[in-house]
Amino acid sequence: MSLPAGITVLALGALLLACSGSTSHNPNATFEITLVNLTAGQPLSPMVAIAHNDGFSVFTIGEPASIALEHLAEGGESAPLAALANDSKSVFATAVGVGGPLLPVAGNKSTVTLTVPASEVATLKLSLAAMLGNTNDGFTGLNAQSLAGIAVGATVTTHLLGYDAGTEAHTESADTVPGPATANSGGRREAFNATRDDVINSVHLHPGIVSKDDGLTTSALTLANRWDNPVAVLSIKRTL
Repeated sequence: MSLPAGITVLALGALLLACSGSTSHNPNATFEITLVNLTAGQPLSPMVAIAHNDGFSVFTIGEPASIALEHLAEGGESAPLAALANDSKSVFATAVGVGGPLLPVAGNKSTVTLTVPASEVATLKLSLAAMLGNTNDGFTGLNAQSLAGIAVGATVTTHLLGYDAGTEAHTESADTVPGPATANSGGRREAFNATRDDVINSVHLHPGIVSKDDGLTTSALTLANRWDNPVAVLSIKRTL
């Protein structure tokens, strides 16, 4: 038995519409995160990039650093912060940079990709952190920048400042700075230490390196390890 012509056309149209919808709609959104080191003498630890909503925070100026951030800021350890993010229901994607420290060499960059549900983009935020390697507890980062307004194919560029985790005194010594500046010093080059002895026990803008060249007797650092803000530039490109 054949169907009336009108019903056949309607059925075919519905099928084509369904097929069209299934191929044109993608349930995910993808962001390419690229970090460039702008300093002259500060390697950056592999970045931890986190896509989340308002229920998660990497750091807040004026508040104490989490233990996970302390691990990163004192020793460049990315795993504790990545684990903290992955345990949160407010986090949709986490990525850690690969290939070792991001050295301050012209053209050097590190890129990671974050893929999140497209349905979450309206409230999506990006946070990021990476240690300033030749410091006691310095880091650069971004806290909760909105990704909602970035169209597919568009790129947003943000300049990043140097922050102080507020967890370790700024002795700049070979015993307490784990970066390459102390590699041949004979010091302990300790990374994370659970004792907090900074005079300001909260995250704040980093006051900068003093160095032994300017008379800090405990310092193993030199003027070459100083920096001016911004310390890094971050590019966020939505690719899907």
